[in-house]
Amino acid sequence: MLSIDELLELTLTDTNTFTSEKLWGPPTTPNAYGGQLVGLSLAAAFRTVGDDYIARSVHAQFLRSVDKLGPIVFKVQVLNSGRRHISCTVHGFQNNRLVMQTVCNLILQTLPGHQTSYGYQKPMPAVAAPGQDTNCPYLLDPQGYPNNFPVKVWVTELDSDLVTPRPPRQRMWLECPDKQKRQQREEQCIVAAYSDVHFTRVILRPYGMRIAPASEGLRKLLSIDHHIWFHQAADPSQRILVDSWCSRLGGGRGIVQSELFAHDGRFVATAMQEGCVEIDAATQLPRAKL
Repeated sequence: MLSIDELLELTLTDTNTFTSEKLWGPPTTPNAYGGQLVGLSLAAAFRTVGDDYIARSVHAQFLRSVDKLGPIVFKVQVLNSGRRHISCTVHGFQNNRLVMQTVCNLILQTLPGHQTSYGYQKPMPAVAAPGQDTNCPYLLDPQGYPNNFPVKVWVTELDSDLVTPRPPRQRMWLECPDKQKRQQREEQCIVAAYSDVHFTRVILRPYGMRIAPASEGLRKLLSIDHHIWFHQAADPSQRILVDSWCSRLGGGRGIVQSELFAHDGRFVATAMQEGCVEIDAATQLPRAKL
């Protein structure tokens, strides 16, 4: 199994140009995992600017499928460079074709005045972490993530168990298995990669449909774009709670939002994604359970 550091590794091949040779994807698809591509895009942006910048937000658009056999080339262009903020575009190419584009907004890590006396956050959901409560409903996904992606995932039900309609919401815990402490920029790249784990499957829950193995009638479920806003530092070597829900499915598109909380209750990030959904017209769907 590759480590998360290997999956986020880039080789400088030209000015502001980087290549990744090690792409991962679930065994059920030839496509690379979108979360890794978002994490790599952010890593490329970091390699182009000074070491004292961290991410404020990342906005990725997936334009074409990316073959997990790779490689993929990232080209970074600085759009705006101020005293405190930098915005970059990162274009991803495979076989000389543009496959994704990402805007990375970066901010000085030691920004004067960024600590204020005012502010608030919503409380972390009252969910016991695995191992803290004998009645905790969360169980460790025995697959880790399909085909041994380097993350520990605790869920309330496995994807193979999703056979009855349930509300379009899920909560899960994520943790980097190597338990290694890293610099904040590296942590942000990992959180960006992890923020896509089991993301779009929330859309299918009201119909009791699964991704792996795919339910009969499910023709397509793929990500169109991915956005993440970083609020505070998050250490993925400690468990992170991900609270996700789908607020609407219509016209073949579903919108999913996630809120990420550190194990100590800090609200560390928000992620959003739009997924493209195709279900065979002949499939008899139950009334959506909301």
